[in-house]
Amino acid sequence: MAILVVVAPSRRRERSWPLRAAAAVAVLLAVVTGCGRAQSREHEPDRLVVGGTRGAVEHVTENGSSFGTFGDYSVYLPPGYGRDPDRRYPVVYLLHGGSDSDSLFLDLGIRQAMDDGVASGEVEPMILVFPDGGPKFAGDGNASRSFDDYFAAELVPAVDRRWHTVADRTGRAIGGVSLGGRHALQIAGRQHSLVAAAGGHSTTVTRSPEQMAAPLVAARIPVYLDVGTSDGLLPIDQALADALRRQGADVCWNPAEGGHTKSYWAAHLPDYLRFYSDALAADDG
Repeated sequence: MAILVVVAPSRRRERSWPLRAAAAVAVLLAVVTGCGRAQSREHEPDRLVVGGTRGAVEHVTENGSSFGTFGDYSVYLPPGYGRDPDRRYPVVYLLHGGSDSDSLFLDLGIRQAMDDGVASGEVEPMILVFPDGGPKFAGDGNASRSFDDYFAAELVPAVDRRWHTVADRTGRAIGGVSLGGRHALQIAGRQHSLVAAAGGHSTTVTRSPEQMAAPLVAARIPVYLDVGTSDGLLPIDQALADALRRQGADVCWNPAEGGHTKSYWAAHLPDYLRFYSDALAADDG
């Protein structure tokens, strides 16, 4: 991020030349030492500082991504972010459901849930990233990569470059609702070095539970599963939880009253955030 320096005009004409000369020298040094805007933007994290007791939300457009017109993301930055430029934060990637977008979790109230969790000490300060996978996580017809490949190869590195993240497996978790839950569990199972925990909330399961469970067991990470007891996905999600347990996975299975609705997910946001926070803290320790 460029730093704008504003210099007030001089009241005395004879001082204007020295000021212009100094500015010219500063620009020359920036060019010679590689401190111009384009280079620093690529290699240094964003210098945004979040003051007060509330987190901040930004929307980021990833131009030229291999996932076509989708692949942008919104990001939540916790209170105090950026005050200490050396501090790095764990990141939780949360994937929306089918026919939704990166605004889903924000609409559910996750900003307030995070602010409350951090204020109470139940949740550690974390960065939350909400990618836009498009209505079906299939791109716009011009995508050269699947969403799962785009996520691992492009999105995660871009987030690590731009923000003050813990840029390795110990500082990352992934979760999602419905179709996003399926993609989250697939990514966690296939990319063993990418994340330290995964969550599937009212997850759609399209292949056998045993097949879906096996990569997650091999990843050796904690998995959180939940679904509403009135949700038609309850039997298949229960079968996935059972398969994970049989294969020795660390699985937290928390069905609760409710259906396949936004009100159900909104009610359980604090539970999700505590799981991701605890899992990342445990992996870091």
